[in-house]
Amino acid sequence: MNSDLRNLINQYENEHSFTHVTVSDKSINEFEKKLGVKLPEQYITFLKEYGHGGIAGVEVMGVGLTGRAIFVDETLDARKYGLPQNFVIIENVDEWQNCIDCNTGKIVSWDQSGYIKEENDCFDDYLKEQFEEALENLD
Repeated sequence: MNSDLRNLINQYENEHSFTHVTVSDKSINEFEKKLGVKLPEQYITFLKEYGHGGIAGVEVMGVGLTGRAIFVDETLDARKYGLPQNFVIIENVDEWQNCIDCNTGKIVSWDQSGYIKEENDCFDDYLKEQFEEALENLD
C-alpha cells in the first residue's frame, strides 16, 4: 500500500472506519482456495492492515469483526449470476460491483448483464481515487 493512501486513511479514519481484525497468511490462503484465485498483494495488505471498511461512505469489502470473509461470500454468490471466475468483489455500488481482476490486478466494474468496464490499474490507485472523490463530495 502506498504512503499517499495510508496518509489519506490516517487523516480521515475514525474508530469505526475499519474492523482492524487480524488476518493471517493462513486465512488468506483459505480465502484464495475457496475462490480459486491468487489475490493481488495490494488487496492482501488492505485485508491485513484494515480488515474491512472505509472512509467518507466508501466501504471496501474485506473481513468483518466476526472473522467472516464478506468479500468471499459476496463473490461466490455473484458467480451464480455470471461473475467471471477471476473477479473478486470488493465494493457493492448498487446496480454494479467493483471487482479485482485477479489475473491482471486491475479494478473493473461488473453488472449482471455482463457489462465490464476497466476502472483502475491497481487496488491502491482505485482506493485512493474512491476516497478522494467521496471526501470532495462531503464538502
